Amino acid sequence: MNATNCPTEDVLLDYTAGCLDPAQAVLFERHADKCARCAELRAAQAAVWRSLDEWKPAPVGGGFNRELWRKIDADAEQAYSWRRSLAAATQFGFWKRAAPLAVAVALVVTGFMLDHSAGRRGTPQTNTPGTVVLTASEADQLERALDDIQLLGDVDAASAPAKPDSNLM
Repeated sequence: MNATNCPTEDVLLDYTAGCLDPAQAVLFERHADKCARCAELRAAQAAVWRSLDEWKPAPVGGGFNRELWRKIDADAEQAYSWRRSLAAATQFGFWKRAAPLAVAVALVVTGFMLDHSAGRRGTPQTNTPGTVVLTASEADQLERALDDIQLLGDVDAASAPAKPDSNLM
């Protein structure tokens, strides 16, 4: 350690707390004697430790334990009341009352979505009665379906047995 290479603050704190290895403490003291910044930090930390050593906490009163346990019990009761409220909300009776409202809201939202989803498909909407707007792929699919229906009708007519003419008898 030299004047340009200051140790970390952890080394300073360990030194002032008396936890630094004796060999490192000697190195730090030599460095702090040459470095004004480290000497100032060492003096400030030493003053803090002296203040902490001189501080005496106020004596604890006779009812301290009773008051502490009363507050702990009050906090526990408050936490228990939250658990009771949560348990009451999750019981069947609560959901029995809330279910019809949830179903009604779901129906309204579904109806709204179905009503307003047609305008988002990218196909132009017309209000002219009897007019259907199809895309090219929808038109091709419709044409193939109609051709298949016609073919099935022709196959059915050809394979049906000939009915005897009832007028000949």
